[in-house]
Amino acid sequence: MKKSIGDNEIPKGWSFAQGLALIKKAGYDGVELWLGGTPWFTMDTTDAQATDLLRQVHDAGLVVSNVSTGLHWKYPLSAREPSVREEGIRIVRRQLETAHLFGTDAILVVAGLVTEEVPYDEVYRRVVEVLQGLAPDAARLGVRIGCENCCAEQKFLLSPREFRQFLRDVDRPSVGLHLDVGNIHDDGFAEQWIEILGPQITRIHIKDVMKKRGRCCDSVYTNVFLGDNNWSAIHAALDKVGYDGWLVAEMERRYHYAPDQQFFDTSAALTRLISNRL
Repeated sequence: MKKSIGDNEIPKGWSFAQGLALIKKAGYDGVELWLGGTPWFTMDTTDAQATDLLRQVHDAGLVVSNVSTGLHWKYPLSAREPSVREEGIRIVRRQLETAHLFGTDAILVVAGLVTEEVPYDEVYRRVVEVLQGLAPDAARLGVRIGCENCCAEQKFLLSPREFRQFLRDVDRPSVGLHLDVGNIHDDGFAEQWIEILGPQITRIHIKDVMKKRGRCCDSVYTNVFLGDNNWSAIHAALDKVGYDGWLVAEMERRYHYAPDQQFFDTSAALTRLISNRL
């Protein structure tokens, strides 16, 4: 397995080049680029500018592990309003285009949001239809759409069997699961998601979660090995399904001091997870 971390984790005020140098020095193999999550990579970024970002990544001795975005919280693919939904679709298409340009084969998408106004069944039907429409673009570009399991936040696709049925209903090889092992709160276990959905996992976000002791300050999420995930069981499940892809660090809460140290600490934790020294 290989280690990556998002460019949205680069300390505030640092340049892209400074962040890449830190990522490399901390021992990562790649960087996850967040569309709309940083000043240097937005919906207005041209192909020429994206090519320059790729050059900087390569100059730093890294590769792009995948392309993610948080823009679908504002522009969900499940929105009733056609203009909002179309913007969400446009965002996915730009992710696919830039992923192809960056030489990576996976993007992260938050597939739909269940709300009081837009109920579950409606979200489900609409997202399946939208993803089926986007799948040919993904297949043509050789990129897989990884739908993230933001279970509690989305109020959608809360269990691994439910997610498996969702992917069966979409029924497109270019659509899979971007698994976040920290996003599984009190309603499941990451290792069971891995065993049930192993072949359909496109990438894995790595962070820990406070299950037993409640929320840590303003977040249920915490640093790797500090929460309640069963990392030995997670490693065993990864080994069982033969996952040998990217582990992408996602640090929800940041160090208040020495922010660069968190990159080194998280990298060391990923190395121990990969080598099963737990």
